[in-house]
Amino acid sequence: MKNLFIEIIFISLIISCQSNSARIKQDTVSEKLVINYNGDADVVQFKMFEGLHQTLTKDTITGIFEGFLEIPNLNEAIFTYDIVVHKKDSLKRMIELEPESHLVKLNQHDAIEERDQFLWIGKNRNGNYFKNEELTGSLVTKSMTSEFLEEEREITVYTPKGVSSKIPYIYFTDGSVVKDYAPYIDRLITTNKIRPIKLIGIHSSSSNRYKEYVKGGDDNEVFRKHQRFVYKELIHSIEKETENWEGKRYLFGFSNGAAFCMHAGLNQPNVFEEIIAFSTADYISSMAQWISPIKFEFDEYPKFYMGAGRYEKSIFNNNIEFLDKLKDNEIQVQFKEFVSGHDYNVWRIEFLEYLENRFKK
Repeated sequence: MKNLFIEIIFISLIISCQSNSARIKQDTVSEKLVINYNGDADVVQFKMFEGLHQTLTKDTITGIFEGFLEIPNLNEAIFTYDIVVHKKDSLKRMIELEPESHLVKLNQHDAIEERDQFLWIGKNRNGNYFKNEELTGSLVTKSMTSEFLEEEREITVYTPKGVSSKIPYIYFTDGSVVKDYAPYIDRLITTNKIRPIKLIGIHSSSSNRYKEYVKGGDDNEVFRKHQRFVYKELIHSIEKETENWEGKRYLFGFSNGAAFCMHAGLNQPNVFEEIIAFSTADYISSMAQWISPIKFEFDEYPKFYMGAGRYEKSIFNNNIEFLDKLKDNEIQVQFKEFVSGHDYNVWRIEFLEYLENRFKK
């Protein structure tokens, strides 16, 4: 009966947070985004990834589809978007077509393709990072048998050329992304933009990702086993590979992976130098703290670098509210507002920019 009561309250809180999500007032400059599509179609839509969207209007004379959006700090923004194109076939059925990238323009600029989507990079941003097609460092994915997890877990490790005993180690949740990030970071190192750093990607569970990353209630044994794996097995195993290593550890994650990072910084404050957490989901939300309150019980904490997209509304508001809690407890924290939704391309680019600032050579 008690569990049923908790579930009812939990659902009510979700509905309440969704319907009463307050926007955070910030100093912004509103700028206009003009979207054009000059292709044969009947309906064309612009869709920011988990963000703004608009159906474009077709000019009856030129045949060009056009739309306008007011976006704060557009020239500083990075976000992923889709152009969704539909056309009627001979039976008057709407068929979705692949948009032709050369027919897409945003503010008269050609579209930047990013895999199967498009990427906006504001003119004031250095978001168009380059990568080394052939790494000067090494990239290895290996399996590690864990006594605590009772299974094998893959670890992806990027090691730059010429490792010193003081090289910083950056641990990743959702560590399979290290394979994608490494060519960009290798480039930053070889062009002398940043000091050499080592990346350790801890792959997420294929079946228990959420429970491993988000503590939830006190009965989450999956979370505790994953903690023991990271702190008692993985870190020791990785760091003994560099003789007399005396560098500093950092922890990076996004979404639920960021929840694990935040928990690590607040509950294991002596392990990591800094926590980098983007779009932290669940652990720091009002609902999660109602179920399992976060306590500030230590005299010293690591630094925190947080960020979230203004269009992932509930997550953004939760992050802003928790930012105030960190400040109230005199914890050193920086926060960056992304002009985006819950966007994996933004997380990658913002992380690269963080590295440029933190490890500048």
